[in-house]
Amino acid sequence: MSWFTNRSRPQQAQGGSAAEPEPPEPHEVQEPAADPAPPAQAPEEKEVIWQRPVEGPVWPPVVQTDSAGTHRDGAGLDRLYFDGQILVLTGWTSGDATLGLYSEKEPLAPLLRVEVPRPDVATAYAFSSPVTGYLLLWRGPFPEGAKVHARAGGRKQKSVALQDFAAADLEPDLSRILREYAPARGVLFDALRDLPDLLRTVAWSATPSHRPGDPRGYIDILKTVPDAGGLCVGWSLGRADFFVVDDRGACLDLAGALRWNRPDIFEGFSADYGADCAEAGFLQALPPTARGGSVVRLLARAGDDLILLHERTSEPAPLDAVGYARWAFSLPVPPERMVERFAAHDGPLLQRLIARMRQHPRNQPLVRRIGPVAAEPEVSLLIPLFGRYDFVDHQLLEFADDAFIRERCEVLYIVDDPNIAQPVQSAMERWWQLYRVPLTVVWGGRNRGFSGANNLGLSVARGRQILFLNSDVIPTAPGWLDALSARLDDNPEYALLGTRLLFPSGGVQHDGMTFEYSPAYGVYLNQHPGKGLAAGPATAGAIIDQAAATGACLIGHRAELLELGGFCEDYLIGDFEDSHLCLTAEAAGRRVGVCPDIALTHLERQSLGLFGSGDFRVRVMLFNAWLHQERWREALDRHAMHGMAGERL
Repeated sequence: MSWFTNRSRPQQAQGGSAAEPEPPEPHEVQEPAADPAPPAQAPEEKEVIWQRPVEGPVWPPVVQTDSAGTHRDGAGLDRLYFDGQILVLTGWTSGDATLGLYSEKEPLAPLLRVEVPRPDVATAYAFSSPVTGYLLLWRGPFPEGAKVHARAGGRKQKSVALQDFAAADLEPDLSRILREYAPARGVLFDALRDLPDLLRTVAWSATPSHRPGDPRGYIDILKTVPDAGGLCVGWSLGRADFFVVDDRGACLDLAGALRWNRPDIFEGFSADYGADCAEAGFLQALPPTARGGSVVRLLARAGDDLILLHERTSEPAPLDAVGYARWAFSLPVPPERMVERFAAHDGPLLQRLIARMRQHPRNQPLVRRIGPVAAEPEVSLLIPLFGRYDFVDHQLLEFADDAFIRERCEVLYIVDDPNIAQPVQSAMERWWQLYRVPLTVVWGGRNRGFSGANNLGLSVARGRQILFLNSDVIPTAPGWLDALSARLDDNPEYALLGTRLLFPSGGVQHDGMTFEYSPAYGVYLNQHPGKGLAAGPATAGAIIDQAAATGACLIGHRAELLELGGFCEDYLIGDFEDSHLCLTAEAAGRRVGVCPDIALTHLERQSLGLFGSGDFRVRVMLFNAWLHQERWREALDRHAMHGMAGERL
């Protein structure tokens, strides 16, 4: 790219920053509003490419005259900004004259050179040659003894070393230079991208443009979470490069923003901007360094122009991971673009918030037991409770008829919801009196999610084996757990065994899981083959190898589960933790299987519905699928290829 330019650009009038009207505000993402109107015709603006400095030059011009006293050659230095990192000078030359930076009499080529006409100098001196104004920029390090040098003709010249300029001669404010040299804003913005303090000055020198056809844009949403990041959501259109810059000079290029079509913008502006209105909506993640209360500018870099489109102050986003997800997932990003969004934008932010949940102070859990619990249980049944606990009666009614569970196992209900902690503890006596099944209730003091609740139960369980069981999974006959426990013991090559789960209607809900790539969403999803179909025949005592089995009913040895680390707590609300555990076991050289002859009824996701449904649940699932794929892509590809080969056979 050439830094040379001599284009003319508009510049605000001498005397500073008159207030500019904001662009018409379209429908905002969060709150419906009127459709945007096409931009009003702005009054014709005069092209001003350079403003005459209010004060005099740094030094008097160096001028060469001929024998008749006519000004033939000349060089002038108007402004000099030098902070050790960069040197910016402005001035002019005419005829046989030079102005620049020299080291040992050799010129140092500037990184950036902007040229403008200087009719004021031509008029004042009546030079016989045209007069050209310059803005020149150099970046350090600067060689020792570097000098600013001006020469006119063969005899007139002046040189001053950088370190010898008096403080009074140096321009303290780069923004004043930018007001005088409007065409330099765009190229300086490019050149100073890695120097935030200076970039902030350039960004804050940008002014709005109301010329028809110039870029337009608006920031609808700007929210941050301290030390985690944030989101900038809005729209932009026109032929330009778009950026957001905060008041500390941190810059984000919107070339990497997630974009989608905004019908409101297309309707409001397509008459003037046509195809440039396509995919006007954008979403851009903000880095963890983004601050609440900071001012952010949306800028367009169009040709040599740097145009201010909109300015907004950041607001706080929800701090809790689930609260953030409820807010952020409601933004109108199409579902098929969500995985792309997580990968490129706020997936890492949400991971940080989930990690913070795990850093909550670990209070000692409250553990209450009722009834004569076995001293050395064969199996500990870990059953999380969230939102609803009415299923406990249905489970205990079945457990009461099962001597193996009642006499040789440990039944632990892990309360994962502060709203039901006290009612569940109060119900313990009633449950014991009704069903005579020894119970343990564990309350960890806060909501931990599916993985955290099960891991809490694992930490206090005493059984030789662990059965992870959902509260809405109901046995259909006694003896099932005795048989499942024995099968795990008899097949030591298996780390985890699941069971067949049926819908109340009798159709299959779960017979093992496979991984299937969804082209629509761009991610692997967990699938339950045969779901909803009539249950097929099941051979007594058989184990069917599977890629994974659901955590709704999954058994393993306690010592091995602890070694594997239990359930991963990086997922949101509840999805994919079970397949993550199964893939962890597989990576350790172990096998996963399902016992289809052992069947229970699963009401499925009765408590998860309390977190929301519809679009929110889909987006939660997609976030967890993205995270699952990030961790296990190679294994998922391998299982998918194996499944395809099996289908061909």
